[in-house]
Amino acid sequence: MRVLSVILSFSVFLSIAPAQELSQAELSKTIKNAAARAQAAKRYSMEGTLVLEGQQGKNAARTLSTAKFKLASGPEGKSFLRIEAEEKDEYQLISNGQKSWAYVPKLKQFTEEEGAPLDSEETGGDSDNERDLAETFTRMVVPGLANMFKNAESADQNGVAPVKFEGRKDRWPLLRVMSKEDPEDGRTYIEMAVQPETLDIGHVVWANTRTRNGERTLFRMTLELSSFRWDDAVPDSTFEFLPPKNAKRVDAVPIPGQTGSLLLNKPAPDFELKTLEGEKVRLSDLRGKVVLLNFWASWCGPCRRELPGLADIYDRLSKKGLYVYGINDEGKSVAKEYSKEAVLSFPTLDDSSRKAHSLYRIRSIPTVFIIDANGQVVRFLSGSRSKEDLLAVLKGVGF
Repeated sequence: MRVLSVILSFSVFLSIAPAQELSQAELSKTIKNAAARAQAAKRYSMEGTLVLEGQQGKNAARTLSTAKFKLASGPEGKSFLRIEAEEKDEYQLISNGQKSWAYVPKLKQFTEEEGAPLDSEETGGDSDNERDLAETFTRMVVPGLANMFKNAESADQNGVAPVKFEGRKDRWPLLRVMSKEDPEDGRTYIEMAVQPETLDIGHVVWANTRTRNGERTLFRMTLELSSFRWDDAVPDSTFEFLPPKNAKRVDAVPIPGQTGSLLLNKPAPDFELKTLEGEKVRLSDLRGKVVLLNFWASWCGPCRRELPGLADIYDRLSKKGLYVYGINDEGKSVAKEYSKEAVLSFPTLDDSSRKAHSLYRIRSIPTVFIIDANGQVVRFLSGSRSKEDLLAVLKGVGF
């Protein structure tokens, strides 16, 4: 297969040893079960090393990122990420679904806010481009495993691969899965060293090749995993942050992709969306007015705490000329049901396409932008705020 040969020749392949071959039925069952586990998991944690390589057109392949990492994900916005990339400062992003922290150990600085992070698949846009590549690609591993069986065109075993998993050295079957071709002449290749009985995974290669405007682009990520845990094996304490001694709380830390504040004192990106009732709203048509945008979701606990106070503010200040719009990406029916349940008096815009989320580089919610009469972003607030805090901010813009 030409695409497979391109991927395998992209970098040195694993040295493998003879092993007992899985039957075709065992091979299919193992891949199917591994995909089902990834798809059904409510929480997971993986730790190891990453090497990311890229190649465009006829240019030579090059290493894009080398890093140590730990990534954990749980329900209702729980997450943990530690990235230690070569020649870069280590950073950590943690959320228990109610509070979120960012920490840079070298600087002994951290931020803390009431808010829940959005998945990387939900953010996109400029913010996604500004993330550290190691962060972007590690977050793609479990979704890739979850989809590998249903998207598979072919699969085989290529002997065994050495692994060092949970402190033990072993050799596990090395399975390879090639996806069907997508509309952009693209394919995804997944290789994994997996223990068939326990479905532990100690080695993963994820590679994607696609063609745009006649030029082929290839990314290849290799993970050597020292740990990969699922569901009950991932405790709630994973998603908590206790500031180390002498660490200082600050307003912001230098972490790639923390970008919402970059819009401060710049023209607010224009968009046109519809309210949940179907009325069109174009931001630029509100020039001359002060506008407050609140990005929220019904599943977000900090959002639910903030929204009633925001509704009170709207009831009080809309008569004085303040325009308030919620922005929700969950779909009209979900947003409408929660708006009715929570008695939200201000209009909410349906951003199912995530157009506004991308333009405003939303990485966590709730997030508030205040836009002045000249169309400039004058305040950016990440994390839940009390009604009193929001009123104090609005006082600074004339309310």
